[in-house]
Amino acid sequence: MLNVAFDLKNQIIANLEYSSNLQKVSYESLLIMGMGGSGVAGDVMKLLSNEISDKNIFVQKDYSIPKQVKKFKPLCLFISYSGNTEETLSGISDAKGNNFDWIVISSGGKLIDMAKNEGKEYIKIPNGLQPRAAFGYLTLAVSKIIDVSEGSNYVSQLNDVSSYIDKLSKNDDESDINKLSIDICESINKKTVIIYSGTEMSRVASSRWKTQINENAKSKAFVGHLPEIHHNEILSWDSDKDGSKNNYVVIFIRDQNEHPQIRKRFEFTKDLIGEKVDITEVNLPNQESTLKTLLELVLLGDLVSLNLAAKLTVDPKNIDTIEKLKKLLGE
Repeated sequence: MLNVAFDLKNQIIANLEYSSNLQKVSYESLLIMGMGGSGVAGDVMKLLSNEISDKNIFVQKDYSIPKQVKKFKPLCLFISYSGNTEETLSGISDAKGNNFDWIVISSGGKLIDMAKNEGKEYIKIPNGLQPRAAFGYLTLAVSKIIDVSEGSNYVSQLNDVSSYIDKLSKNDDESDINKLSIDICESINKKTVIIYSGTEMSRVASSRWKTQINENAKSKAFVGHLPEIHHNEILSWDSDKDGSKNNYVVIFIRDQNEHPQIRKRFEFTKDLIGEKVDITEVNLPNQESTLKTLLELVLLGDLVSLNLAAKLTVDPKNIDTIEKLKKLLGE
C-alpha cells in the first residue's frame, strides 16, 4: 500500500469536478464539518486560512452546530469522502434549520446529490478510496475554496509541492523518506506512540500521524501539544519507569517556526524524560511554505503507518470494527 502514500504527489494536482458557480463562493465566517479522514481537511483549511486572513474559521467534528458558532451565521462547508457520513448529514440538517448557506466536498453519495438537487456549490473528488487515502484530493479541494474566497494561491503552490514530493519519493521504497519512515517504524514496533507538537502546523501533522497509525497499523497513538503538556502530562512519566520504557515511545514533531520558548521546552523535555521513555525526533529541513512542510510531514507519517502495519502483519485496509460500530448505530 505504499503506492497509496506516494500517490499524494498526483492527488494534489488532479483535475476535480467543480460546480458551475463555485468561483462565487465567499465568506466572512466559515464552519467546516467532517469526521475522520475527511475531517482532517478542515484542520488543514483552518491552518492555511489563518495564515493569510483574519476570517472566522470553525472546525466541528460532531453532529450539530455549536450555539456560539451560530451567531456568526457562517457559510457551512460539509466534507465527507463517502458522502454518507452520519454526523456530517446531521450537520446539514442543522444548517438548513438555521437557514445557513452551505457547500460540500465529497466523492458522491447523499452529499453530492443534495448539493445538486438544492443548487448548492460542490467539489467532487475521485471515488474508490478509503477516506484517509484521499488526503491529497481533500487538501486540493479546500485550497481551491480558500483561493476563491480569499484570493490566495494555494492551488498554485500545490504544483510546486507536487514536484518536490516527486523528488522526495524517487525510487519509492528505496527513497530516503521511506528509509527514514522505516527507522521511525522500528523505534515504535509494538509500543504505544505519544506524539508531541509545538506549532499549529505540527499539531495538524501530529493529528494525521496519530489517526494513520490508529487506522493503518491498528496501533495505539495519542497526541499532546507544547506548552500545555508541561502543565500536566509531563508528570505522567514519573511513575512506572520500567513500564514507560517497555511500552511507550515519544515522537517530537518539530517545526522550524517554533516560538523560541517552545524550542527550549522541547530540549528541556528531552532532558527531563529522556531516561524514562524512548524519544524519536522528527526535524525536517525548513521549507518556504507551510503547505510544503505539512505535506512532507504527512507523507512521512503515512509511510510510517504503512510500514508499521507491515511490521506488525496487520491489514491496513481492514476497518471491520468501524463497520461493526456503524451497523450497531444503524440498528
